[in-house]
Amino acid sequence: MTRYYAPASTGNFTVGFDLLGLALAPESGALLGDVLEVDAQKPVAQLSLAVSGRYAHQLPADPRHNVVLACHQAFERLLERPLPRFAMHLQKNLPVGSGLGSSACSIVVACHALNEAFGRPLDQERLLQVMAGCEGGISGSIHYDNVAPSVFGGLQLMLPHSAKISRRLPCFGHWRVVVCYPGTTVSTKAAREVMPATVDRATAVEFAGLLSRFVSALYAGDEAEALDSLRDVLAEPHRQALIPELTPLRALFSGHGIAHLGISGSGPTLFALCTDDGQAQTAAKLFAGHYEKNADAMTHICRIAESGVRAL
Repeated sequence: MTRYYAPASTGNFTVGFDLLGLALAPESGALLGDVLEVDAQKPVAQLSLAVSGRYAHQLPADPRHNVVLACHQAFERLLERPLPRFAMHLQKNLPVGSGLGSSACSIVVACHALNEAFGRPLDQERLLQVMAGCEGGISGSIHYDNVAPSVFGGLQLMLPHSAKISRRLPCFGHWRVVVCYPGTTVSTKAAREVMPATVDRATAVEFAGLLSRFVSALYAGDEAEALDSLRDVLAEPHRQALIPELTPLRALFSGHGIAHLGISGSGPTLFALCTDDGQAQTAAKLFAGHYEKNADAMTHICRIAESGVRAL
């Protein structure tokens, strides 16, 4: 039985709608992501999936509706031949509809594990496309900002219309990302539907300018410039109604000197970008104090994950 792990991720990273994604690694050493066990040495007659973990109760009761089994079906369609069936076990450590790349995480770990079990019939680029296609079937559109960091780790910049899907960006090693899931759910598809189909020219230019400014600051090692460019002019103005606590919490965190508070992916998870461990501890306490009444809520102090999906 081989165990595989894919880390959680923060999509958009405020300034890069659909274009920036950051892989997360809790300072505590916890596996903030999904673990899949596959017994590839013992094929079975019927594909099966057992599910456990803190957030297993948020998944469909019938495992036949789980995205892990959908990934097996995607391989069969692509390779156009019957493939071995396995008994699998998913440890679901991420809440569904949380803004932490939960569906992408399950898809990445499943596709990676199955590709290994089948003898690697897909190269990395084709495998990424399969992952993104499966994810797009859930979110309503194909985008890589959760898939790529979960596969490769680090802070990934998506590269539309390029042969290379994403590129890892330099980052500040002392940054800490404190993520807080409040215990509620926002559907990625619903969060995309509140956004307008088009934006005006001024907004498009501002978005491009802020993103280019952020990327340039990372390469220049200019932390102040990078932090100052973290503004979301595309999604946040339309999604604030889905996360009404964002504005008062941002004022609270700013009052404690915390550099930035943003929406993780499409929410409702929020993330605080902190420049030292003291700020991170403060952010975690503020989050926990605000959401402590919800049993499903969780808060993690994270660093940027150096690696992505892998065998444990």
